[in-house]
Amino acid sequence: MLTKLQAQYHDLEKALKKLNEALKQPETELNRDATIQRFEFTFEMSWKIMQSIAKTNKPKLYGVKAIIREAAALGLISQPEAWLDFLEDRNLTVHTYKEELAKQIYANVKKFPKFVEELLIQTKSHLE
Repeated sequence: MLTKLQAQYHDLEKALKKLNEALKQPETELNRDATIQRFEFTFEMSWKIMQSIAKTNKPKLYGVKAIIREAAALGLISQPEAWLDFLEDRNLTVHTYKEELAKQIYANVKKFPKFVEELLIQTKSHLE
């Protein structure tokens, strides 16, 4: 039976794979929207895996920003500022009906997979 963290890890791997598949497709309005949706759930899974690890050290840790900062302190991520920028993008995705904003978020999402890959690598040591 998988632990919660192991299940989260495998789910994040799958989400990243789906995000990368979307990013390989030509940029159309439909694919841009689908890619942004995949970014949203990949981001959600990412910060929740950070939360699972961070709360073993600080059980009273609340809020995504605090969790991102703690994940950086623990060495799970090396660029918390970039993650905070991705958080801002995630928060703005409800406004993707605005064409220019959707294009901006899509451009930023192209950078996201390498950050998730780093998180997955650093998470491996916590799986056992």
